[in-house]
Order: sequence, then structure tokens, then C-alpha cells
Amino acid sequence: MRHIIVVGDMKTGEKQDHLVTHALGSCLGLIVYDPIEQIGGLLHAMLPLSKINRDKAQANPYMFVDTGVPALFKTLYKM
Repeated sequence: MRHIIVVGDMKTGEKQDHLVTHALGSCLGLIVYDPIEQIGGLLHAMLPLSKINRDKAQANPYMFVDTGVPALFKTLYKM
């Protein structure tokens, strides 16, 4: 399956999944892959710190690096 990750989003996948993002620009794109479990994830965060808008961070933690990175790892750990 092909997953498109837009700005402020995160997706995970297994084996044959394809994770794709576009227009990365000045955002942070973080890819994590476990070759043993054959799972991975891609985060496309647009802002560094959630403290600039706690409400937006609550609604979408993937928008910010400081909340998106832990969320990505927690999701992968559960997989």
C-alpha cells in the first residue's frame, strides 16, 4: 500500500508499504526503519517546538518536532 504523508502528518507501515512525502522544504522529515521487524514510519513535522501553540500540538502532535518524534517512536514500539 502507498501512504502519502502531508505536512504535519505521520504514517507507519509494514513490509511492502511505501511511505512518501512531498514538498519537504524547511520541514523535518524523519524516517525510522527496523529491518528485523520490517516496519517503519515517516514523520513530516513543520515546526520545532509545540510551546508556540499548545492547542495545535494537542490536536496534531505530528505538526511539531518535539511532540511528533516521540509519537512516531511510540507508535512503532506498539507495532
